[in-house]
Amino acid sequence: MLKKLLLAGLFCASLALAQGGGYGGGKKGGGGDMGGQMGGPPAFTKFDQIANALNLDKDQRKTVRSILDDGAKEATPLRDQISKSRIAVGEAVAANKSEDELKQVARTCSDLAAQLTELELKTFAKVFGTLDDAQKKNLPALGRVLSLMNDIYHTKNWNGE
Repeated sequence: MLKKLLLAGLFCASLALAQGGGYGGGKKGGGGDMGGQMGGPPAFTKFDQIANALNLDKDQRKTVRSILDDGAKEATPLRDQISKSRIAVGEAVAANKSEDELKQVARTCSDLAAQLTELELKTFAKVFGTLDDAQKKNLPALGRVLSLMNDIYHTKNWNGE
């Protein structure tokens, strides 16, 4: 069951990546965010958006926040390795390395990104495990949360906007 859930999540995540753009311009403009650039309501954090989408109760909020924080701690070394591997790709291109050498460096970078995506999906599966039956049947909410969790650990502060 977990394997099917992870595969479905990976498929959905790849579709979301293919769409590009995201949900708006973040804090500095564009539509889509709930943020108060012009005196509107304050922006919701990713955790707030996840908790609201899933209609989490107080105990579930604590558990889910803990799961997400644990995932962020696990993601830190991967994120650092990804940054270093991207620099290595740039250096290899600048140094006119052979095609085989470029492929190897790029493969390392993509393997690390895949590991980070796998971590995000495992974290989503843990969050899914905390939900009650009604929450598990709310497919639009689950899709929204899966979308929010896509690339959630690519920044140092997963809960920031």
